[in-house]
Amino acid sequence: MKLRPEQLEQNLQSTLAPIYIVSGDEPFQVGEACQLIRQQCRAQGVSEREVFHVDRSFDWYDLSASAGAMSLFAERKLIEVRLPTGKPGDAGAKALRAYAENPSPDNVLLLVTAKLDAAQQRSKWFKALEGVGAFVQIWPIEAARLPQWIQFRLNQRGLLATTEAVKLLADRVEGNLLAADQEMEKLLLLNGPGQIDIQQVVAAVADSARYDAFSLMDAALAGDAARVCRVLYGLKGEGVEPIALMGAMNYQLRNMCAMAADMQQGDSVDQVLTRHRVWDKRKPLVLGALQRHNLKRWQGFIWRSGEIDRMIKGLAQGTVWDELLQLSLRMAGVEVVKSRPAA
Repeated sequence: MKLRPEQLEQNLQSTLAPIYIVSGDEPFQVGEACQLIRQQCRAQGVSEREVFHVDRSFDWYDLSASAGAMSLFAERKLIEVRLPTGKPGDAGAKALRAYAENPSPDNVLLLVTAKLDAAQQRSKWFKALEGVGAFVQIWPIEAARLPQWIQFRLNQRGLLATTEAVKLLADRVEGNLLAADQEMEKLLLLNGPGQIDIQQVVAAVADSARYDAFSLMDAALAGDAARVCRVLYGLKGEGVEPIALMGAMNYQLRNMCAMAADMQQGDSVDQVLTRHRVWDKRKPLVLGALQRHNLKRWQGFIWRSGEIDRMIKGLAQGTVWDELLQLSLRMAGVEVVKSRPAA
């Protein structure tokens, strides 16, 4: 039996299936599906839990031994098998087929795997398990569906958000479902149930992002040299790795370079900002940065970012944090002059 993730909770309200297969590459959704199964198992008297991690040294005999072993207190048991590769091998395939042929009425098997492709879903072991159990296939939330997913989750918390607020939240988390869930929980804690507008989302996200890579970029775009220094040294003091900053920096630089190129070709500011989906609150920030630097300068920033990345990887010489500071300050409009080496 195949189940969509949104069908799982309702399905679990009836009799538990003897076997559940949860498969996918999106950790947050996989984790939620597994947690729902664990919770319902406990609610229906399956109070014991045994977890197996399948690696090269794993002995599949342990699965059959666990299934056949009687609990000291005669309690029902959840047997959780984590198969990261989705490939059990010959021994594992044989053990899983054997389990499916005679599933224990006192146990529930939860098999957690990576995404299973079409060939794996046609395998004998998979068909044997699915034939007596339930298969929950997890797919990543596409960007186009993310606002709808966020809106549903907000409604579950008693939050009614405007379309603009949902879109902003979707843009900010960039498909990171764990971050999205944390931001929604924060909105509930800060504002309580009820209506949520874009100003409340902006305030909550800004507070949480005070010392992250995006706030560093915002300070640089705003031309706020003092804040650039404060945020960068704060990140360094918190032990943030430089490589963690490069993704946000390169993302912002590529966007600015693309917008500068459009403006150089004669497009109006409004056309450029609309095309690149710059929301109203950020338009003055982005426009100021575009007026401060031309296309050639933004291209130079991208080149310098690449050099810093090489330093991080040990392929070039330099002090990474000093170079990050200099690049951020140049973006802010501060010309940094390196001192000449002593003669």
